[in-house]
Amino acid sequence: MANEQERIIQKATEVFGIAPTLESFSDEGDRYNIQVASVENQLRDDTTSFVTIGGYEAPTGYTVGGVPLRIELVGACQTTYDIFPDILAHCVYHKMKSHVSCFPGALYKDMITPIDPDLHMQHVLLIPPVLWEDFSTIDADDKKITWLQVIPISEKERTHALQHGVDSLLRHFEEAQVNIFNLERKSVM
Repeated sequence: MANEQERIIQKATEVFGIAPTLESFSDEGDRYNIQVASVENQLRDDTTSFVTIGGYEAPTGYTVGGVPLRIELVGACQTTYDIFPDILAHCVYHKMKSHVSCFPGALYKDMITPIDPDLHMQHVLLIPPVLWEDFSTIDADDKKITWLQVIPISEKERTHALQHGVDSLLRHFEEAQVNIFNLERKSVM
């Protein structure tokens, strides 16, 4: 287990260009423990980039060449929002406790609302890490560890993705030049 954690931290350091700061999280019953690594001003001056360490412990149900595939989460947010690591931790606990599928295009409902019910962004969308192309798969002893990027979305955006597909929602994001780092941005729908 320590080997996987070290390799994830090493990969985050390579991708972010600097050793991240680690923060520990545990769920309400202290059953699940993870860390969230962060680096400020990595993508741009007003954002903080994050990666989870511990999501690899939860089975995904997927394999690559017969080897179990595990997922860690990455994301970035305006530095003024100090709740983003809590959101990532909540997503990992949701995956571990509920055994929900974790794949590109997955929609996790109400991941933000329990942490801050006043934010317009309430849910998350998981996509391949488009902001960091260098998050390549880690070959561990008995598993492969890969990455998905967390994008906060609104209820209207979640509904659109369910009705018209995630690709349609992402096209709307691109056309509107959405600032995905802003948890209080206006919905594109």
